[in-house]
Amino acid sequence: MEDKRAMPNSLILFMLISSFTLEMVAAESYCQAQRRVTRNACAMLAFFQPPSDECCLRIRMIPMRCVCPLITPQIAARVTPRKLNYGIGVIRQCGRPVASGTKCGSLTAP
Repeated sequence: MEDKRAMPNSLILFMLISSFTLEMVAAESYCQAQRRVTRNACAMLAFFQPPSDECCLRIRMIPMRCVCPLITPQIAARVTPRKLNYGIGVIRQCGRPVASGTKCGSLTAP
């Protein structure tokens, strides 16, 4: 009798694990695509130029869960106060609110 129940239980467990793994993979590929499109649309920001309409649209649309995990302590150490203030200013200029003290990865908004 236990053998008859073990198979469906194992199958259910396998399906749950597979579903969770597929969701993680789908979320990561979604984030990779969003980061790529945003990076391409906002390339001018590397030269401290004003953001384009497309760049602002991408900044408003990209989920923070796709961006913040990338900001490691090593990357944060290379961000100068000028770059941080410029970046926060662009994000706000594009209509996405950033409260002072907001943490994103290893950076905190001034």
